[in-house]
Amino acid sequence: MASQPNSDVDTLYAVSPPEFTQRRNQLAARLRAAGRRDEAAAVRRLKRPSVPVWAVDTLAREHAEAMRAFVDATGRLKRAHLGDREAMADATRAQRGALEALMRSTEVILRRGGFRPTPPTLQRISRTLLGAASDRDARQALLHGRLTEEHQAPGFEALAGARIAEAPEPRRTERPEPRDELPPRKTRTHAVEEPRSRARALEERRAQAALEARRAAQARADDLDQKARALEEQAAAREREAAEAARATTELQQRLREAEARARARRQAAGTAATAAKRARRDAVCAAAAARGHRPRSRRPRARGEGS
Repeated sequence: MASQPNSDVDTLYAVSPPEFTQRRNQLAARLRAAGRRDEAAAVRRLKRPSVPVWAVDTLAREHAEAMRAFVDATGRLKRAHLGDREAMADATRAQRGALEALMRSTEVILRRGGFRPTPPTLQRISRTLLGAASDRDARQALLHGRLTEEHQAPGFEALAGARIAEAPEPRRTERPEPRDELPPRKTRTHAVEEPRSRARALEERRAQAALEARRAAQARADDLDQKARALEEQAAAREREAAEAARATTELQQRLREAEARARARRQAAGTAATAAKRARRDAVCAAAAARGHRPRSRRPRARGEGS
């Protein structure tokens, strides 16, 4: 992800796998809120690492020198397969020692993260270390703790193919022709070649079975990863819906508060108008009463005895 700062990615992949999805979504939300939508979308597409990948990346960050020694030893071993046997033996011992040191540290990392260092998990970690160290494209990601997927260890045939092709034919021991009256006997070469042929056939069957098992496991892992990605997308959609609902609720609450304020103002204005109306009515009554009090009085008839 070229546009995403390495520090953000390193921080994200340093968290434990169970926390990865939540932290990834939080980072994507921060980027989106900052207007960095392309980077936010790229973060959203990041896959949660498996426990072996997380353990290998943690190894690279916490034991950088040991990881570098292992990668260098793997490179020497690959080159030694084209050289003499002594160099290959030395390189093999160096790689084995470096790998064992890493695996001991791996068990500590797994237990610290709350994971059991079971044999299948340790085997997946070992295969990933060997495969990534032998892969030119994955080697730098391994050294910097940025692997995103597991790797398969390379087969011995891929490393030693040139040696096998150049190996001389076994020397044949010349024997005198058998006498005609005796049944022919198998030569020593045949006696040696037959077990070798059976061993090669058995090895080929085992290699084929291992290849099929790896393919089945990879297919299963891909299927589970696809399902996990679909669930993550559903969760992201639900989060977006929840955010939209929260925004709509906030807007409705704001409108409700504004409507309540307008209603209070109108009630207050109505009360003020009612009070003014009462006062005006009272003033009108008083004015009417005062008007009646100032009218000229009518002449009363004289009573007897008044005037003559």
